[in-house]
Amino acid sequence: MSNKSVGTKFEQKFAEILAERGYWVHLLQQNKNGQPCDVIACRDGNTYLFDCKDCETGIFRLSRVEENQYNAMKLFDMTGNGKGMFAIRFPESGVYLVEYDRMKELQDAGFKQINATICRTRGTALREWLTGFGERYYNHADHH
Repeated sequence: MSNKSVGTKFEQKFAEILAERGYWVHLLQQNKNGQPCDVIACRDGNTYLFDCKDCETGIFRLSRVEENQYNAMKLFDMTGNGKGMFAIRFPESGVYLVEYDRMKELQDAGFKQINATICRTRGTALREWLTGFGERYYNHADHH
């Protein structure tokens, strides 16, 4: 299976998981110009942007994140929405959500790649976020 088809399969599965949890979900179509995210999800007055990254190994290379993704997620945040997140799947340890600004901090600090341990400390496991962490965070955090 190609990298693109593996990624598309993860995007679809991620969207299904959110939909099963009561989110309105839209999976963005791939286009030749690229887009800053793969999934938009809404629930309880909160809107979320996700870019899905599937790692077939235990390493995620930060070079896979494009500058336009950071810029779009920052603007999304600045216009009163939640922070855009990267949903990173590691085969051995599951899916972690890492906010765009935390990912940018890692890259700016010189990190070239990250693993599940870094995602666990800099982000949130998807299963934790889905059990209410996301809603509590977005309802009480200062995003700016």
